[in-house]
Amino acid sequence: MRKRITGLVLCISILISCFAFGAIQTSAADTSKNTAGADYGLPGKIDDGNILHCFNWKYNDIKNELKSIAEAGFTAVQTSPAQPGDTSGKWYWLYQPCGFYVNYNDLGNRSELQSLCTEAKKYGIKVVVDIVANHLTGDHGKIQDDLKDGKYWHNNGKVNDWNNRNQLTKYNVGDYADLKTEDSYVQSVVKKYLNDLKSIGVSGFRFDAAKHIGTPAEGDNFFKMVKDVGLWSYGEILDNPGGNAAEVMKEYTKYIGVNDCYYSGELTGGMRDKKVVTNVGHWSKKGVDAAKLVYMAETHDTFSNNGNEGWTKNLDQKVIDRSYAILASRGDAQALYLSRPNSTDRESIYAGNKGSTHYKSKEVAAVNHFKNAMVGRKQSYTTGDGCDVVCRQGGAVIASANGSSGTKTVPNADGLVKPGTYTDEVSGSKWTVTSTTMTGSLGSTGIAVFYSTAPAGPSASATASTSYNTDTMKVTLSFENATSAQYSIDGGEYTSYKNGQVITIGQNVDYGESTKISVKAYDGTEWSSPATYTYTKEDPNAKQRVYFDNSSYNWKSVYAYIYSGADNNGKWPGQAMKKDSSTGYYVLDIPETLSDGNIIFTESDSETTPNRYPANKEPGLPLEGKTKIFKAGNTFEVYNPVKPKPTEAPTEAPTQAATSAPTEANTEAPSQTATQTINGLIGDANEDNKVNIKDATLIQKALASLAELSENAEKLADVNQNNRIDIKDATCIQKFTAMMDGSGNAGKPYGAVS
Repeated sequence: MRKRITGLVLCISILISCFAFGAIQTSAADTSKNTAGADYGLPGKIDDGNILHCFNWKYNDIKNELKSIAEAGFTAVQTSPAQPGDTSGKWYWLYQPCGFYVNYNDLGNRSELQSLCTEAKKYGIKVVVDIVANHLTGDHGKIQDDLKDGKYWHNNGKVNDWNNRNQLTKYNVGDYADLKTEDSYVQSVVKKYLNDLKSIGVSGFRFDAAKHIGTPAEGDNFFKMVKDVGLWSYGEILDNPGGNAAEVMKEYTKYIGVNDCYYSGELTGGMRDKKVVTNVGHWSKKGVDAAKLVYMAETHDTFSNNGNEGWTKNLDQKVIDRSYAILASRGDAQALYLSRPNSTDRESIYAGNKGSTHYKSKEVAAVNHFKNAMVGRKQSYTTGDGCDVVCRQGGAVIASANGSSGTKTVPNADGLVKPGTYTDEVSGSKWTVTSTTMTGSLGSTGIAVFYSTAPAGPSASATASTSYNTDTMKVTLSFENATSAQYSIDGGEYTSYKNGQVITIGQNVDYGESTKISVKAYDGTEWSSPATYTYTKEDPNAKQRVYFDNSSYNWKSVYAYIYSGADNNGKWPGQAMKKDSSTGYYVLDIPETLSDGNIIFTESDSETTPNRYPANKEPGLPLEGKTKIFKAGNTFEVYNPVKPKPTEAPTEAPTQAATSAPTEANTEAPSQTATQTINGLIGDANEDNKVNIKDATLIQKALASLAELSENAEKLADVNQNNRIDIKDATCIQKFTAMMDGSGNAGKPYGAVS
């Protein structure tokens, strides 16, 4: 089933039969401990493991592979739809079903599906079935009789605005009429089908084209009904769901799970292009619960379609495996591994044909074993020495971005991996871990997996946002598997704290400066390695900007294209960035509507410009509502620009147009430190040779982008001489005009404040 491409995202495909995961509901079968599953080290819940996508496999073929699937560490298998298709043969007919009932199709019959579920239970494996509920076949003469009435269908034409939620949920996608999923009778028909699958032994559902089915907040209780069925469920929500995307995703995750297609595509694209990915997610960074997300190195759509939509089909399996290693080893989501079809041509891929069994490979199984052994343990993501790294409390998974083998030294993120010597489950090589680094040799797969199943040792942590724009911020200190703990601020002496104790930081810290908190815990035998957390204080009045350090690229010009959904900062390639005299970098202000958008840099406004980052067809770099800088090595990080202070004072005293006090105040002007040449009175922001409330007002307007100051006026407005203009300068002038100092003592001249 075809759909329109709506964004520059690698993982968008042309069919609405991709997939999306998220932890949501678990049935009694999910939460109970299964002896056979325990024998293979499989978790009791789908949420805690990974899923093998047996795309197009017959039920009997899956059944015959169950032992190998369990040995490879997969907690669940996903089948293609069990509904009867419009016709048989090519894979996509299963996504054009005739109704909501189990009947014979290319995968097998009802009894074979039931037999698969019964046998899978013996191994502790859950069976997830794909559900097509947004539409049925385009030939309505073939659909089940009770749904043929036009009152059960929308008749609004095709979607043409892919950011409009009403169109997405009530208009046709391609040539397939949109089912009225908000109708109570339609819901009862689908619910009967879901309960029938449940009675057969199915443990979960994947909903095709879920973003085209509304949420209860939009008047459609379809997914509320799904949640009431009581099985683990997730829905396909490709790219952007339209509207206020993050809020819409949060609505879905009240009932079903969703996929992070953006991040999955970014990581696989990074492996393809031999570049590490510093980003740690997409929807989770916008407030969507990470436990309700699923990642996938590739999907059946990105493999089975032709053209740009099938962008992963020609990638080496090793590229996919390295991406899967990072996605699947994380503890905050599930990951799905595709059994690749035996053909790369869309029209030569047939339902019922068993795909690749590469899932049995040592590297894939090792990642799954790691995931299963690390359930409930902390995690941290980092990069280093050309590798993407997932550290868990007990071990790590390392994947070389360019696939290279040989010796690597990578960070021990947050000191989660206990120092010692470990054996790589993939290559058998030894890895030496210290409190800060992990060194060892990658084998030919470019993947290393090592861990200890011993009980986790003592650990300490600090919890708060990594940045704040208030005067102070509270940080919660915790510890686990320990009897006591201590913390240190900015390298100072360690102080004991109680579990859950809250401390306050930020007082007397300037904007742009960071506070580092180190914590460690003691279990009566040993101390954990100190874990250090950094918190940056940001100016609440500062504009969000993006900077480009051109010193290593030497581009003739720099353009920035910013997009968020259907919104952007102008047609490609966006806007030209301007040289910033205070930093030497190219700079561009970010419109508020694009604060959380993505950005692509190019050297010129030509469509064929050879210099751009990220590369063609890759998603842009995430802005995340922060001021950031693009630097050498293609790094993109948070940046707090502070004007550099002069290394020495000028040899001559600054020239000053007037040395007497303003007539209104009849006192001395604010003091001036001899750090820069300034023409005028310190505090005289409007350069009228007076310091009064008008100057404070002008500074406030400048901070709110309602007024501009000349270069000389900016120097005069910096009353406290800290090399930037902020609200403290306006406050200083207000106190000065009120004839008060910082302590409330009237009559004294008020100078620079710290």
